Amino acid sequence: MYTKILFVVVIFILGFFLYLHIQNPAVVTIVISGQNTYTAPVTLFLFAAFFIGASLAVFNSLIVDAKRAWAGFLAGRARKVVIAATEDYKKGVEAMNRGENQAARALIEKAVGVKPDDPEMHVGLAETYLRENKPKEALKILEAGIVHNPDSSALLNVAARASLDAGEPGRAVRALETLISLDPKNTYALKKLRDIRIKDGQWREAALLQKTVADCVKGDEGKKREKRFLTGALFEAGARCFEDGSLSEALINVKEVLKLDAAFMPAHLLLGDILYKQGHTDGAVKVWEKAYLKHHNSLPVLLRLEDIYIAESEPQRILDRYKKEISSRPGDTNMRLMLARLYLRLEMVDNAIEELERLYHEGEDSFYPQALLGEAYLRRKQGAKAAQLFQSALGLDRDLSPPFSCASCGHVHREWEARCPECGEWNTMHVSVIAPRKAV
Repeated sequence: MYTKILFVVVIFILGFFLYLHIQNPAVVTIVISGQNTYTAPVTLFLFAAFFIGASLAVFNSLIVDAKRAWAGFLAGRARKVVIAATEDYKKGVEAMNRGENQAARALIEKAVGVKPDDPEMHVGLAETYLRENKPKEALKILEAGIVHNPDSSALLNVAARASLDAGEPGRAVRALETLISLDPKNTYALKKLRDIRIKDGQWREAALLQKTVADCVKGDEGKKREKRFLTGALFEAGARCFEDGSLSEALINVKEVLKLDAAFMPAHLLLGDILYKQGHTDGAVKVWEKAYLKHHNSLPVLLRLEDIYIAESEPQRILDRYKKEISSRPGDTNMRLMLARLYLRLEMVDNAIEELERLYHEGEDSFYPQALLGEAYLRRKQGAKAAQLFQSALGLDRDLSPPFSCASCGHVHREWEARCPECGEWNTMHVSVIAPRKAV
């Protein structure tokens, strides 16, 4: 059909030029040079010009078609190469899943050579090294991939992990910071970077990252957990500032903690410590008294008050406090033991023996009351050798500090800590005079 139409068009054009030739018999002389002239009908020149133009158009079309055909051939061949590379990558992943790392690496390296800008393939190749515990080699592969794909979250994620495994936290930090700049709500990167900051003791920076984590987490339980971690991180930031002598900054952190959780007892204790170090003894006492009244059974607060009253030569005030608490709660064994301990600190040995013997006759014979009573007898020179052996076996310090246990994991510690050294939870350590014998 196309040939027939073309034939009709050619006949029409030839007929049209024949008609023009008949209607225009005039001739034209064209001078090429002085001795070269050509004379021909006007219509012949028109036909020649049309023919040359049509020929050029056809020739140009042939060139374009040839180029297109060549480009299609090259694209088809490239497509086949890419398809083959993709198949090699898939086979490599399957080999890696079977534990054949060497075979997997050869296949994936071949695929990466064809598609050097494919982040997934770089991740797969790096994984073959990570599975062999070769993080430095994996890191080289990943960084080569990042050159081609600087915004690839997958590459940056694995690069951070490989950097940590390779013992290069600086590289991990750079990768994680890039991830966060690309996606400020990337909780994986935020938590990893937070953990690095904590390991480096940079609690303020960790707290800032944790704030973002707490804002990003969904679900009431998750938010509560992250908020609790934020509270602890801010407290640790304040504690570090206190240790470094930056009392004003420590005060800011502590107040922020108490805004998040007014019942966070370590913050009340630290707030009093800050005020006391600033020379505001009355302020420190008020803070601790208020904390104790608001949060009953907080023996660490009473121990702080005990220390400050003794330091200020006002032991009667803490004695009165203990007696008042015992009169309102006569069955509180912990409070009675703390009073006996205070008697010993004040060298009121007879009072201590009286209170401890009363407890012993009431059936309270766990290790801490026995240790206190042994110390009291030792000071009265009664059974010194037995008392010394008893004290040595307990491994108890001569300051007679009570043991503390974690309400979360049950870990027993000889001193009060804001954060349990075993499970890492904050605000869980409580006096536990009925604790097991081993305290670390």
